[in-house]
Amino acid sequence: MSLTVIDNNPKNTNKGSGKTPSSNKNKKPGSKITDFLWSFLIWFSIFYLIVTGYNHFFGEAEPTQQTASEVEISVMDSHLAIGQLAQFTITNNTPEALTFESPCKASATSNLKIYAETVGQRVLISPENFDCSPRKELNGFNINPGESIYYAFNGFSSDIFKEPAQYKVEFDLTNANGDIKTATTEGITYKEPGFFRWAFRGLVTAPLFNILVFFIDTFPGHSLGLAIIALTLLVRLILFLPNQKAMKSQRKLQKLQPKMESLKKKHKDNQQMLAMETMALYKKEGVSPFGSCLPILLQIPFMLGIYLVVKDGLSPHLSYLLYPFQKLVDLTQVQTWFLGLDLAMPDFFILPPLVGIAQYFAMKLAMSKMPEPPKKNDKKGNKEPSFMEQMQQMQKFMLYGLPIMITIFTATLPAAVGVYWLTSTLFGIAQQQVVNWQLDKPQVKRKES
Repeated sequence: MSLTVIDNNPKNTNKGSGKTPSSNKNKKPGSKITDFLWSFLIWFSIFYLIVTGYNHFFGEAEPTQQTASEVEISVMDSHLAIGQLAQFTITNNTPEALTFESPCKASATSNLKIYAETVGQRVLISPENFDCSPRKELNGFNINPGESIYYAFNGFSSDIFKEPAQYKVEFDLTNANGDIKTATTEGITYKEPGFFRWAFRGLVTAPLFNILVFFIDTFPGHSLGLAIIALTLLVRLILFLPNQKAMKSQRKLQKLQPKMESLKKKHKDNQQMLAMETMALYKKEGVSPFGSCLPILLQIPFMLGIYLVVKDGLSPHLSYLLYPFQKLVDLTQVQTWFLGLDLAMPDFFILPPLVGIAQYFAMKLAMSKMPEPPKKNDKKGNKEPSFMEQMQQMQKFMLYGLPIMITIFTATLPAAVGVYWLTSTLFGIAQQQVVNWQLDKPQVKRKES
């Protein structure tokens, strides 16, 4: 009988041959970069699907366009909930400039007809009944040959489309000779908001919107930028304690990763014992694995609400959300220019990079530094990533991938959202600094006399 001695020490493998052990060849130099790119692609796809799903259910649908004619009207979204803004794109296909006078003028009250069709009846909504005070007026417009313009009823939207029905809007435009060109929209269906939309508006959107309007009305110059900063700080202060609890819990869990890796190695063949020992460790250290989840879930409605309020840029059509004591606030007087940026329009060069950089530092502060984990070899000599190594890979993606995604997201939205996000992130950085100082400072124990 012959005995074969197996040397498990990789240092002795191919000794003196000058060859690198096969286990070291398995990890290609670019594999870490490839893993990161794959992680980024997967998470970016998830992020994109979430945004696309939101736009599908709550955003704007594909425009529905009239058959080609001298004047074409495209409806930006033909299915809306009461309170949402009806928006149109009007195209002049004639060789002459056309004019649509404000229906608030006595000479032009018949150039706009709005029909509501419900229960088999067709009712004409007369513009003469609308409030045409200086604070609230239907705008007219001029449109050149071949030009397309955007148009909406803004402050009148909630007055016109206030009942569930299918609406059709008819515009009469005139040229220099007084000839009339008539254009009619396709049907626009308005429905009562569903329960979740109704509840969200009443409990989240309306309070945040009214607070924002209060700040705008209070600050000199009616600055939207200053109001957004003030509202963001107020919301962060309201959520300070839940955020503090979540940050502490997350920080403690990260610092326990080496101990959890030890438990995983010790009980790798006994999952029940591993679960029991893990829960005992959590109890001993005073940490709950779900401690950082509940506070974050509580934040989501507030964060989504403030995002929706800021994204709409205080369009006058949101006046239906105003509380009675703020009904006289003129939303058309809001100053959207702030530090050289029009907050109602997307910004590509200033806020997105700042938001991305701030998010990077916020993530870096939130992550505790882990020791370099050892890798174990399987029977074939391939290196298997340990639990700590997997955690490190996830941290790297969160550190670099998440700021990139948020930068792209910020560049596609009005700059007002960027101001909110930057302010909120900077506040979060300051709060994380406090948490880190509290948990990472040396614990001084007094000697008993």
